[in-house]
Amino acid sequence: MRAICAELKKSRRRHNALVAVGISLAALLWATQTGGKSEDISQGYSGLLYAIPIINTVIMPLGTAVLASRLWDLESKEKCCRILLTLQSRASLFFGKAAAALLQIFLMVAAESAGILALGKWAGYTDALDFGQFWWLAAATFMVNAMLFFLWLFLSVRFDNQVPTLAGGMVGSLSGLFASFMPPMVSFFMPWGYYIPLSTARMDWNPETRIVRYYTAPYPVWLLGVTMALCVLFAVMTWNALKRKEV
Repeated sequence: MRAICAELKKSRRRHNALVAVGISLAALLWATQTGGKSEDISQGYSGLLYAIPIINTVIMPLGTAVLASRLWDLESKEKCCRILLTLQSRASLFFGKAAAALLQIFLMVAAESAGILALGKWAGYTDALDFGQFWWLAAATFMVNAMLFFLWLFLSVRFDNQVPTLAGGMVGSLSGLFASFMPPMVSFFMPWGYYIPLSTARMDWNPETRIVRYYTAPYPVWLLGVTMALCVLFAVMTWNALKRKEV
């Protein structure tokens, strides 16, 4: 608990919580331009549930990289990590960082989920919200964000500057979106783009009638399990990098 409190105090003036909420709200507002438009309130929720994973694929890899970089920014300064490790153990530092990361990710998902509900009320969507898809989207987004956060945190710990972390986030955003236009098998080899294959919202568009129909696909539970396994793997890699880090 002391390690978590220390991390929260260190990040208090950096406003990381506001940055996390801002990233989620930016993704939500962008998604309203693709699905859930006010002129089609009869399928508003369905459109949002379809569009948000696509927008998350663009925004979240870079967004989580920014948050991971900010979380390790103080320790990346010259001699700061050495001084810090005289005050607390490496294990305490790691678990404090991990807890702070998960809290930020939870805040991101909570803000995005609350935004869906608030937007539906404000725009007056008339279709019923599928709460099964809604909670699945929240769980999938949380797990992919956590997986990416630990991957970027590993890069932040491994290297002395934050350029590789931010560059990785940019590459992840671009390649994840590119994978969404490729055969489904391709996206399975790009974990930073798992937002889309984990989504259960699907769309059919009839070019003759110009009618859009949304439907629910089977829940890819196995892929969520893979995401959890990768999250644990990247967390272990981060811990090993911190244990071996020379200060």
